[in-house]
Amino acid sequence: MSITFTAKNLKIPGPMKAYVEKSLSRIERISGDIIDADVIIHQEKLGYRVEMSIKTRNFSYHLEEQDPILKQALRTLLSTFKSQAKKNKEKIKEEKKRMHRGDSRRAAPPVTASPRGDSSEEKPQVTLSNNFSPKPLSIEEAIFYLHESGDNAYLFVNADTNHVTAVYFNRKGKLSLIEANQ
Repeated sequence: MSITFTAKNLKIPGPMKAYVEKSLSRIERISGDIIDADVIIHQEKLGYRVEMSIKTRNFSYHLEEQDPILKQALRTLLSTFKSQAKKNKEKIKEEKKRMHRGDSRRAAPPVTASPRGDSSEEKPQVTLSNNFSPKPLSIEEAIFYLHESGDNAYLFVNADTNHVTAVYFNRKGKLSLIEANQ
């Protein structure tokens, strides 16, 4: 972890630097590896203004705090950083859970041309899904996973034929099967 201290209109006491370094090393357990941290302290007429820019592997943070007491400004700033790091860690955990369950969907950019080439019509949205199984499955297992996912289709490798197969709900709401012959 690289920490850069900058002071404007004052000299930063050694114990304050040690306090920031110790606090950041504790928060690093929550936020992940801190790559770079810049701490800028301004002494103003009515107190101190502290700015902190922190880069981690997944996120960048920029925090500011003003207080008449330097240690209180640092304490508040570090507390804010800790709570934001916890919140972002929870977001990452939730995203991993969704990816593990196969529920993650992300919207792709809208298709720019309409199927008929008429640009006056409404543009369709394309949604990407990772609702597939790389392991060979039986058709019954694939139907089970389709129902569990709540999606309209499920792609898998058929264990009986070793072909890529899709099971989906057709327009009438019944199950249909498409198998690619290789």
